[in-house]
Amino acid sequence: MNLRVDPEKCSGCRLCETACTHAHDGNYGSRSARVRVSKIESIGIDYPVMCQLCKNPACVRACPIGALTQDPDTGVIQVDEDRCTGDGRCVQACPFGACNLHPQKKVAIICDRCGGQPACVQECPTGTITIEDRSSRTDFQQLADEAQKKRDEFAQRMCRTMLEKWGDR
Repeated sequence: MNLRVDPEKCSGCRLCETACTHAHDGNYGSRSARVRVSKIESIGIDYPVMCQLCKNPACVRACPIGALTQDPDTGVIQVDEDRCTGDGRCVQACPFGACNLHPQKKVAIICDRCGGQPACVQECPTGTITIEDRSSRTDFQQLADEAQKKRDEFAQRMCRTMLEKWGDR
C-alpha cells in the first residue's frame, strides 16, 4: 500500500505525526512519529514525508546486521527491534529522510503503514494523505536520481566561476 501526498492540501497541522505517535507508542507528540512534516517556511510548503517503499531500499542495504527487512508482498520495511543497534546507518542511507531513530528506544523507526490502517490517513483533516494502489506508484528511486542530477547541475552553475578559475584539473 502506497500513501499518496497532495502538498496543496497540507495545512501543516501535524496531526499525522500525532496520530502516528499515538498509534505506535500510545502517547501524544511527534518525536517518535514515523511520518514527519517537512515545513519550509520561506516558501510556505508543508509536506508529510514517510517511507516511499523503495524497490531496493537503501536503508535495508545499509544495515550491517540485517535488522531491517522488506516484506516482499507489501514493500513495508520491518524493523527487528531486538537486533537493531541504533547505529543510524539506515537513517543516513535513506534518500528521503523517512527513516529515523526512536528517541527513547534508540532503534530505527520507519512507517509500517499501521498494518494496513494508517493512522495518518484516518486523522488527516484535509485529506492530504491518502491510500494509493501500490501498482500505480511512482518509481521513487528514479525521482531520487533525477533530483540528484538537478542538485549536481545547480551546484555546477552556482560554482561556475570557481570551476573556470580551476580549469581542467
